[in-house]
Amino acid sequence: MQFSYRVFDALMALALITPAIAVPVSTVAAGAVAWADPQDCHRFYECPVGGKPVLKTCGPGTAFQAKTSVCDFERLVESCWHH
Repeated sequence: MQFSYRVFDALMALALITPAIAVPVSTVAAGAVAWADPQDCHRFYECPVGGKPVLKTCGPGTAFQAKTSVCDFERLVESCWHH
C-alpha cells in the first residue's frame, strides 16, 4: 500500500476546519461529595471536605449525572428526561 499525501493533506485540512466537539468533563473537586439539585437537572450541590455545600451549574447542553458525579450530555441524564 502506497501512502497518499493528497489523502493525508485532505484529512489534515478537514481536522483544522472542523469545530471541536464538546465533551462533558467532571466538575466535582477531588474528595468532594456531590448530589443533584432535585428541582433542576442542570444544577448540583458540591460539598468539599470540611466545607459547606455550594450550588453549581453544569455547562450548556449538559446536566448533572448523579451516578458518576459529572456533568454529562442531557440526553444521557435520566433526571432530565421529560416523561
